[in-house]
Amino acid sequence: MPDIVDTLWFARKGSGLRYPKAAASRLTQKGVLIRLKQGLYLRSGLEHDAYALGSAANRMYGPSYVSFVWALRFYGLIPENVPHITSATFKKGRSKRFDTPAGSFFFHDVPPAAYPLSLTFLGDEKRRFLVASPEKALCDELYLTSQVRALKEIPALLFEEMRIDEEQFFSLDRELLCFLAPVYKNTTLHTLIRFLEKEKSDRSCSTVV
Repeated sequence: MPDIVDTLWFARKGSGLRYPKAAASRLTQKGVLIRLKQGLYLRSGLEHDAYALGSAANRMYGPSYVSFVWALRFYGLIPENVPHITSATFKKGRSKRFDTPAGSFFFHDVPPAAYPLSLTFLGDEKRRFLVASPEKALCDELYLTSQVRALKEIPALLFEEMRIDEEQFFSLDRELLCFLAPVYKNTTLHTLIRFLEKEKSDRSCSTVV
């Protein structure tokens, strides 16, 4: 049985399953499956499996990709465990939330122009999900934050409020960040670019000295 199954899987499976919804319901009652939403199920025992949860998020509401704070934790940019799976959508008009026995799944819009950029599939053929790059996940998360205009507020936002690991942050691809950030047309991300430019200039000056 796959990690993620739907009622169509039962119908395709055959074996005399004339009523796939009833078959899925029986397996849910027996604890074999966990119901995520109508017609979509997660195999029991995978409630803490990142690849299974990422795949479930992709199929739960779409088009979407895993991003924001959950992706930042997945990449090791923040130390705290994130109890819910966060994903990006576009042109939905409002955020969406699904509460399930496997956890809560959140979906938030990002600008349509930013949506398709810097995405990748992680995992193998059987267990993979679409996720933002670390740089894209950071841009998505900052897009949702309150507007920051002052350069001096960026370090506090990144390293204190968001708890991003400073060493990990400065190991990110700066060119990719500077390419992605303007696409959002967002004040905080514009300030982030200025911060990165200043940091680059300061480091260059210190090297020369």
